Amino acid sequence: MSARRPSPRPRAAGFVARAGLRADLAGGTLDIWPMGLLHPPALTVAVTLDLVVEARARSPRRAGELELRSLDLGRRRRLTRPWPPLRRGPLELLERLARDLSPGGVHLETCSPVAAGSGLGTSSALGLAAAAALTALAGRRGPRRELVRLVADVEAQVLGIPTGVQDHLAALHGGVIVLEHRPGGSRLHRVEPRVVDRLARHLLLVDGGCGRSSAPSNWDMIRRRLDGEGPARRALERVARAARRAAEALVRGDWRALGRAMRADAAARRSWSGQVYTPRLEAIVAAARRAGSWGEKVCGAGGGGYLVLLVEPSRREPVAEAVRRAGGRPAPVGLRRTGLRVSGP
Repeated sequence: MSARRPSPRPRAAGFVARAGLRADLAGGTLDIWPMGLLHPPALTVAVTLDLVVEARARSPRRAGELELRSLDLGRRRRLTRPWPPLRRGPLELLERLARDLSPGGVHLETCSPVAAGSGLGTSSALGLAAAAALTALAGRRGPRRELVRLVADVEAQVLGIPTGVQDHLAALHGGVIVLEHRPGGSRLHRVEPRVVDRLARHLLLVDGGCGRSSAPSNWDMIRRRLDGEGPARRALERVARAARRAAEALVRGDWRALGRAMRADAAARRSWSGQVYTPRLEAIVAAARRAGSWGEKVCGAGGGGYLVLLVEPSRREPVAEAVRRAGGRPAPVGLRRTGLRVSGP
């Protein structure tokens, strides 16, 4: 599941959309409606990584033909009208978007630098890039934020559970974002570029070596909170406090305080659900702490995937070596300032 170079892509006319993956520092799950509304003031803090997904849309070879291809998964599906029923599986999100946005047919090709189950918002970023490329090919214009709601809703259809918006908004805007969850929708605050540059020197991304599906652990947390379980309610309140402290620490440039906020978020999730941290992830976190890490947090819903660490730059290599000995794989990834980009002929 480590970061890898995308497969070579054939050159073809059409529109290409690129967007970065994200790592959440604090306040994840609060972006899933109505979690944030239950614990105001609720924030989510996330960073956009220099790991870029790509979607390419071009006209079909024949009218009414729909061809889907995932280069990193090695999967392909070709349909002709009248289109058969939707097929469940790894291409379902792309197929739903293509049917909705290109009813006359399209050739849609995607590529991701990391495998599924990373916890970095891969499917959301891919969905956003695919929707942007498809709408550009169709000549449709409109606010790109409308694509965020569309892709999140389609993901809910695919997963069968509520979905959040932090993955899509980080991919859309780039940099470091703080989402404030309020009635009527999440309000986005972007962190100043100078803070982004300073933060980048302190972050270390780690591949935990085991992918997972986000649905079970996400739904376990959401269901228990909506059922009104006391431990779940108190844990989510702790997550909300940790996210507020993380946002405040970013503004001050107080990296040790940011690390403490990340740990507070992680501790709340451990008490909330046993599906978030696995023994392997716990071993990596413990090794990083012993080596001098300031803060550690599993990305996304947990249960596998990547972790993000906050370290003193002079301790980066000792922490990375400790992580390797514990079974993790440090990923040399920086932060991405730019958001969604679409290019065409």
